[in-house]
Amino acid sequence: MASLARLEGSEAGSRPPPSYPQKGLKGDVFSILGLPERFIVGLDALAMTTKRSLPGFRDIPPGPHFLWVQQPGGVSRCGYWFVTGTQGVVRTKQWDRYNEVLGEPASNDDVVNIESVYPTLQPYTLLEHRNNVSASLPMSSNDILLQWARFPARLWNTLTNAISTESLSRLFGKGAVREYLVDSVDSLNFLFAQDIRDMQILDAGPPESRVSDTSTRVQALLDTVENPVTERDILAELQFTFLTGTHLGNSACLEQWWNLVLKIVLRAYSLAIGRPLLAKDLLQTLFAQLFYTEHYVGSSSSCSSHTSHTDQPHEQGTKKDGPNSDRPIFQYKPRMKEKLLQMLSQYKGKLEELLLSRNSHITPAQQAVGKVFEELGAWLWQYNWDLTGKYTSGRERAMPDVADSDEEEDEQPVVVELDEEGREVGLVSFRD
Repeated sequence: MASLARLEGSEAGSRPPPSYPQKGLKGDVFSILGLPERFIVGLDALAMTTKRSLPGFRDIPPGPHFLWVQQPGGVSRCGYWFVTGTQGVVRTKQWDRYNEVLGEPASNDDVVNIESVYPTLQPYTLLEHRNNVSASLPMSSNDILLQWARFPARLWNTLTNAISTESLSRLFGKGAVREYLVDSVDSLNFLFAQDIRDMQILDAGPPESRVSDTSTRVQALLDTVENPVTERDILAELQFTFLTGTHLGNSACLEQWWNLVLKIVLRAYSLAIGRPLLAKDLLQTLFAQLFYTEHYVGSSSSCSSHTSHTDQPHEQGTKKDGPNSDRPIFQYKPRMKEKLLQMLSQYKGKLEELLLSRNSHITPAQQAVGKVFEELGAWLWQYNWDLTGKYTSGRERAMPDVADSDEEEDEQPVVVELDEEGREVGLVSFRD
């Protein structure tokens, strides 16, 4: 695949992208020119395999969105992040078959007449079909209480509510663009890069040198005068890396997501007291990501179901050991799943200590942190993850020191299996 930076650089200074407000639209339009048939196309929480050329989507509501494509038999994907407003905007991209990427139309003549193509576009309300799918999810009594998880639109909002044009500009290192192109091999501008490197070195040393609470590092980043960072920036990066890594198999994003979760978020215990709103939002996002991974993301196993919203069967007579391992975030580095359980268990103990120490001085915001984590723990319980350090079967579970077992693994590529029609096994497919 040609360098995306080189492709975009060749367009610089030539003309503005063909995106403009359009009166009378119910939402944004994302028009795709020249997309061959039988492509895999994803928009937010929906993935579909096209039977014929897909002209695009219409009625896209306000908020952050992610559109990506993969050609049949291809191993890489590319897509665009974009943020819609209240005015209907028409966005137009064209499939470049030579470079295998969605790019700008070759000329202004290629910009479509929206009135003529509007009826042929897929409505964003196609996601409402997933409402019926959501109703058939194997929900437990805990799931029913998760109002943000009941419908795809609510879940997507929980997964992306901090992502903005400003946060995307920081991540991509560019401004004044309306859509942000990314592919499976792109690297980005991530926060905590130096902190994470420092912690990898310290964690490999004696116990007294290890970082016990990363709250001070988070606070130091927020207190930076030059290139100031906000709480929303931190949350946006956690959201962006998960979705880009999951849907594109982008290794840089998968690596950063695991670093953020294990080395920053689940070690920043004191945020629950000093910055409770940030702590609550980080935990809520992590909860939504694990839920999305379990119910919406397809399995890469050859024996998996073709529908991504159902639990994969376990061997007869065995109990589940946490969320499904056959998902991109766990397949990337399989041993991280065990470390996640360890860190969540350790976080639970630290959080309880901090909140109990507040006694009658605890604030509603601090209580909210405990409530979100309690809901996460209750949801994980049904997958046989007991955050007190025991399996639900009652068998004792040793909780080794996380840093002692935090050796780095070799990079594991995300393996995506395609069926005979070039579709990724495990995606929810909607025929044209």
